[in-house]
Amino acid sequence: MSKETFIVSLAVITISGTLGYILYKYGTNSLGAITFERLGEIRLTGQSIIYLVLMLLGFGVVAYSGLELKNDMFIMRYLFTPAIFLGLVVLFISRFLIGIPLSISGVGKLTAILTALVVISTAIASNIFFKESFSLRAVAGIALGVISVLLIGEG
Repeated sequence: MSKETFIVSLAVITISGTLGYILYKYGTNSLGAITFERLGEIRLTGQSIIYLVLMLLGFGVVAYSGLELKNDMFIMRYLFTPAIFLGLVVLFISRFLIGIPLSISGVGKLTAILTALVVISTAIASNIFFKESFSLRAVAGIALGVISVLLIGEG
């Protein structure tokens, strides 16, 4: 991969991530405080059950179609590689649940806190699972991340 492609991909990820956070914050503002209890609110009626079944069938059709396209489209092989697909599902759950603290916090403050926490936890996990080592400089950067969490959390 060329340096330019790498930089462009980082820019696209950053811009789309920022836009996603801003839109997500607008959405949570419109719903008020979000809690685990509110996320679990379900009102089952005959009509809602029908729509739920249709939605699940739709997910099933999309998943089946994607799996069938694995041999014809790299993007489907990429998406439906089990570890990648499961990773995306877990990331979706994480991003979905971010609405809880986002509904009562500023998007900039929350993003800073979560970014630092994810850097720390990912560094530890990558050391455990992939035996990735870190230079003293990288450890110092992670330590600064911890300090930033403490400073931002106090604000």
